[in-house]
Amino acid sequence: MADKQEIRPALNKIDITGVVKEHKLNSGKGENGNYINGSLVVKAGEFTEVTVKVFVNEMNSKNKVKKSYETLKKILKGEVKTMVEASEEEAVKIRLWGNEGFTPQFREEIFKPENSTEVVTKVGVDLGFGNITIDDKITPEDYEARFDVEVFVESVEEEIDKVTEQETGRVVVKGWSPVYGGSVIPLEIKVGTIVDEEGELDFAEDIRSNIDAETTVNFWGNIDFKAIIEKKSKGGGMGRAKVDKKTTYIHDLVAIGADFVEGDDEYTIEDIQQARVERENKKQEVANKESEGEKSNKNNSIGANKHNRLNRINRVNKPTTTKNNNDDELPF
Repeated sequence: MADKQEIRPALNKIDITGVVKEHKLNSGKGENGNYINGSLVVKAGEFTEVTVKVFVNEMNSKNKVKKSYETLKKILKGEVKTMVEASEEEAVKIRLWGNEGFTPQFREEIFKPENSTEVVTKVGVDLGFGNITIDDKITPEDYEARFDVEVFVESVEEEIDKVTEQETGRVVVKGWSPVYGGSVIPLEIKVGTIVDEEGELDFAEDIRSNIDAETTVNFWGNIDFKAIIEKKSKGGGMGRAKVDKKTTYIHDLVAIGADFVEGDDEYTIEDIQQARVERENKKQEVANKESEGEKSNKNNSIGANKHNRLNRINRVNKPTTTKNNNDDELPF
């Protein structure tokens, strides 16, 4: 079994073009100087909205201010407007892009929510070492959110509609994508029928017929993250009509093309098994770290309670003449 550091990080590339709907950016200063972190919500289609997490240091290795930092600073300082302050036409348009391994990408967060005993994992979009640039020439016709990833296929399954419990005609490819550090992240790729200027193609059938488990495949396609709101009104014979809202959330990676990864770049089951062990180790580290913190807080709480009880006992046993010192008003 190969050493975890020898496992090749998979292709994991995202390109987004759109308008900034809103931001939750903050600035700070750390060991490496000033930085900006937080998130952006980018409208990258009629309904598509992608939340992108960011953490960008001000200076690069050549001690020059990073262009991505300058862009984020403009957004943070309000020098350019988001759709919160302006219309879509007036709001700032951006591109998130990169080259080789320095691109926006999928990353997995591993954390334990407050007051929870379970570790939670969530795969999201991260700017990473990618670039973010302002481009005023972008129009809604240019909006897009695309992915290009390599995955080790675990299974190919029929997609089942959660409401009707019937097959949708699409397939779901579940797999693992190796990342830096010898770990993996889980990815699900949806594949259906493609309809474009070239005609109609049952891409799902191609996947059913040609892709088996334990193969390495490069998929590319569209990031389909949507919140579709439907409004229905009823009544109105007397007074106002009642309007009901229904929000449907879609969080799909929809492939439009694929190719096999073969030769030295192909992953083995041993590679993935080891990387999954490393992922479990990371989850356990988070669980242990949080548990130690909770234990520390608990101990501090116990110590504080003991201190409070001792103070209450001391105040009760003090001579009445000491009350002029206002000990009872002390915040203990």
